[in-house]
Amino acid sequence: MSDFYPEDLERITARAEEMLVHVERLKDEIDVVVGRGEAADGQVRVTAAASGRLMDVTLAPRALRLDAQKLAEAVLRAAQEAHDHAARQVDAIMAGPGTRPDDLDDERFAGLMEAFEASMDEQLRALEERHRHAP
Repeated sequence: MSDFYPEDLERITARAEEMLVHVERLKDEIDVVVGRGEAADGQVRVTAAASGRLMDVTLAPRALRLDAQKLAEAVLRAAQEAHDHAARQVDAIMAGPGTRPDDLDDERFAGLMEAFEASMDEQLRALEERHRHAP
């Protein structure tokens, strides 16, 4: 293992703190995203959070004239549209300045974060070990 100096830890810690602040800011922006979708000529409207949770379903009186199958399809279509709308907004937030590159999908991003955390743990263990064996 290469020598590790306190200023390295300071630099790594500062960068990690910057990343955490940035991730929290993104999370705050994403938490308020609301997607909207409609179907059956606007007679069925759905709103959904970025998480995919449905927030509201509105059926206009005319929508109730649809048979059960058509109404179910309209609700599903509106919900999918609301989800897609929310996803596009999240993509726009994530594509903002200073975020991960577009070619870095969620799985790869999670993998990089795990590797970063593992690296930090390893560096901290190395520092503790050096501290224990210091004269």
